[in-house]
Amino acid sequence: MTSHELNQKLAALEALLFIHGEPIALEKIGKTLKISVGGTTELLAEFEKRLGEEGRGLHLISMDDRVQIATKPELNSALEDFVKSELTEELTPASLEVLSIVSYLGPISRSRLEYIRGVNSTFILRSLLLRGLVDRHPDPEYTLAYLYQPSFELLQYLGVKSAKDLPEYEKFKTLLTAVETAPVPPENPEAPKSEGTT
Repeated sequence: MTSHELNQKLAALEALLFIHGEPIALEKIGKTLKISVGGTTELLAEFEKRLGEEGRGLHLISMDDRVQIATKPELNSALEDFVKSELTEELTPASLEVLSIVSYLGPISRSRLEYIRGVNSTFILRSLLLRGLVDRHPDPEYTLAYLYQPSFELLQYLGVKSAKDLPEYEKFKTLLTAVETAPVPPENPEAPKSEGTT
């Protein structure tokens, strides 16, 4: 593997660990990046080495055959005020959006939620979990994956017996599902084509 190819694989690994946001199996990393288990182990070792050498704010946590990217413990004090403010301030529009989707479509996986929103939602979900507004439990169909749903505390606060009692539940559930399954719009035939296209 050339230096350029290695750098590309390392960049892809970092992006994968970031977007996954939870412990991920070495086998899944290998399949995603199209490398062997041995190659995955070597790539992770090189990535961890560079994180240390470059003085980055992240490190790798590993357990059995899973790894996860996380902030370094020595930075906890620097991030403490930020985390506290996130938990005490009013919910942001993005947090309310995630909470609404979880409430109307839950139990829902993080990958499905992010597909609907189009952005990484890991930190927001963690914040909502810490606030006690959503619950998380293992996905019975996919190992190491989780499903998110509104918590009892949230339903109690909203004064409803179940998520189905939320305002216009069926309407919004249908709308959100329609957004998720909407086909990608075709290219605009009026748009100018780039050079080399026919």
